[in-house]
Amino acid sequence: MEQALRGARVLITGGGTRLGSAIARGLGQRGAEVAIHFLHSEAGAHSLVSELTQAGQRVAKFQSDLTDPGAISELVGRVEGQFGPLTALVNSAAIFERAPFAETSLDSLERHWTLNARAPYLLTQAVVARMQARTGGDVVNILDIGGALAPWRNYSAYCMTKAALAMLTRCLALELAPTIRVNAVAPGTVLPPAGVSASQLEQLRRQIPFQRYVSIEEVVEAVAFLLAGPRSMTGQIVAVDGGRSLGASGV
Repeated sequence: MEQALRGARVLITGGGTRLGSAIARGLGQRGAEVAIHFLHSEAGAHSLVSELTQAGQRVAKFQSDLTDPGAISELVGRVEGQFGPLTALVNSAAIFERAPFAETSLDSLERHWTLNARAPYLLTQAVVARMQARTGGDVVNILDIGGALAPWRNYSAYCMTKAALAMLTRCLALELAPTIRVNAVAPGTVLPPAGVSASQLEQLRRQIPFQRYVSIEEVVEAVAFLLAGPRSMTGQIVAVDGGRSLGASGV
């Protein structure tokens, strides 16, 4: 596979499972040195480390609770102490819970806000402080068309936090230029959400202009493009959704 990211040293949060794991694998296959963050998904992180190590890539895993502000700065120090100076950060860790607005609990709201919005804010702050003292770097935030580009019913807490992360992307792109680029990827439906029936998923698929769901590899390609692409590209939110954000209202 093309080694477009050779020399990049990337921290991916939530890299032990689902989309985060796929991003870590894809960046590693493209030549990046990959630091995989996880909290509970140690088995997945360990498996991915073994896979990439056998393929000749430099990779390591780091456990941390991103809902703990103190643990965030400690994580960055630990990663750079063991792995070397980071050139990029991919904020992928998130939670995704379905609940009508009137039934969304304070605990659920706090969980979404703490992991989906506050954690990437604080982690980016910690990483950027080190990047600015060197030659700069890249931040890529993993959003969702839900919240970032379109409203969804029954996901108000999730959408609100992803909208916050979308605005943070733009704010930081403006504030950190020209040393650091900040961009985002907003996937459409990649992995089916819990609690959605097969008939609902089929109805949603028919509403997507491309008439299919997004493949994980397409999201990985978008992240890799933002890391390796034009250096003047910053503050952009790249929708990888088959056109769904052009008019879909969610599930």
